[in-house]
Amino acid sequence: MYCIICYDEGVVIERTYMRNEEQYSILALSWQAQQTIYADLVERPQIEACGVLLGLQEYNESGESALRWHIENVVPLRNSANSPVFFEFDPAELLQVEMQHSEHIVGVYHSHPTGYARASSTDRQNMQRVNQEQQIPWCWLIVCGPFDSTFAQMVEQGALPGKRMIAYYHHPEPDGPGLAKLNVELSKRHGVK
Repeated sequence: MYCIICYDEGVVIERTYMRNEEQYSILALSWQAQQTIYADLVERPQIEACGVLLGLQEYNESGESALRWHIENVVPLRNSANSPVFFEFDPAELLQVEMQHSEHIVGVYHSHPTGYARASSTDRQNMQRVNQEQQIPWCWLIVCGPFDSTFAQMVEQGALPGKRMIAYYHHPEPDGPGLAKLNVELSKRHGVK
């Protein structure tokens, strides 16, 4: 295990613990999930688009730690903050999705329209609160902008910008590794090699 430390003007803004390459946890996005997320981003390019990730989790042999999140679908939710730098789910909408899909919610996605390519301090606090304090094993997917006409063309042509995605999971153990990045795997459209 090793640690990546990101600095901003001499201040540590992110400390990410990474495991050996073969041991990375993975967030795998189906083609359908990708398409729904990209459509959401194109529709709301100026604010943090957000929603929940639906799918299944695969755990290690002891059942203690998620190794893989299989995302089959997503449900975009309204950003009640309507902000380019912050998202907040509409509570009534989130409750409705939780009631309809409670067994299948495995994470959250949101965008960084400005292109900020890492979890913000607010993101990291929310990840720690949900994963560690509330013991909810959600993964966190962030898609980085800008979501301009070039992005919209890429989506339209099927040239999906996977490199703009970063994913995290905050390990629940208080003395554990903390925030860890996940590898993001993008499924291809059926029939495309």
